[in-house]
Amino acid sequence: MKRFFLLPAACMSFCMGVNAQDVAPATGEQQQAMLKNIAALSGKMKSLTCDFEQVKEIAMLSEKMASKGKMYYRHDNRVRWEYVSPYAYTLIMNNHKILLQSGGNKNVIDGKSSQLFQGIISIMTSSINGAGLTDSKNFKADLYWGEKRREVVLTPLQKEVKQTFSHIKLTISIKDYSVDKVEMKEPGGDVTIIQLLNKRFNEEIADSKFSID
Repeated sequence: MKRFFLLPAACMSFCMGVNAQDVAPATGEQQQAMLKNIAALSGKMKSLTCDFEQVKEIAMLSEKMASKGKMYYRHDNRVRWEYVSPYAYTLIMNNHKILLQSGGNKNVIDGKSSQLFQGIISIMTSSINGAGLTDSKNFKADLYWGEKRREVVLTPLQKEVKQTFSHIKLTISIKDYSVDKVEMKEPGGDVTIIQLLNKRFNEEIADSKFSID
């Protein structure tokens, strides 16, 4: 189950050494500005629809696995992560329920049943709305400031999640403070990089997109 879940979970999102030429640890004033702007976006973002491009780098292999798809997010704790290329695969989170669907096969999981699944839910939503910056129970957040972008490095604090992801780096747009890129590194060295493209905010998204039953 863990391996089955890792690829879509890594959606969201390292070669984690921060490039000092591009960004540097944020000062207290810069941290306040980042938190204020991210919170402002989160407060007015009712939904997000976008395309994504994902690259999975496996430490033991030289080749990379690339995939594409669409993501739908609604502020009432609903996320649809839909791969369309090179294969069809869908992950839906509806509050604490999780649906994994591939072809005609469906698997519904109660996210409350596992600290790992709760952590993955938190990672996915945090990667979209920035909630992880203030979630001190589940994440340690380090903020970085650059002229062309901002970065946030989230380090999981819960044991099961730490065994799956060592850290998550969010690249933040200086234009609107939304997430442009998510990078996730696993303890074994595998890295998943996801670019969020063609972002559209506050469009109407039908309930059917998040249907699990």
